[in-house]
Amino acid sequence: MSERFYFDVESGEETIRDEEGVEVGSLDEALAEARSVIAEMADEVCAADPGRSWSLVVRDTAGRPIRRLPIRR
Repeated sequence: MSERFYFDVESGEETIRDEEGVEVGSLDEALAEARSVIAEMADEVCAADPGRSWSLVVRDTAGRPIRRLPIRR
């Protein structure tokens, strides 16, 4: 049975909410997808504001944060 997870991008000052999410078979698959998203966006996000720390927050359909992953180059 698949589950939907959402990947929000946030810093201490800003949150970009994922309204679409991804449907995957497990939390492990969601975390693998999250790491792939981080790899794709890390250079752009970090270059835009090098002094700011960003994280990708994986949340479930109820909106609960499941995991917080740092976005680094």
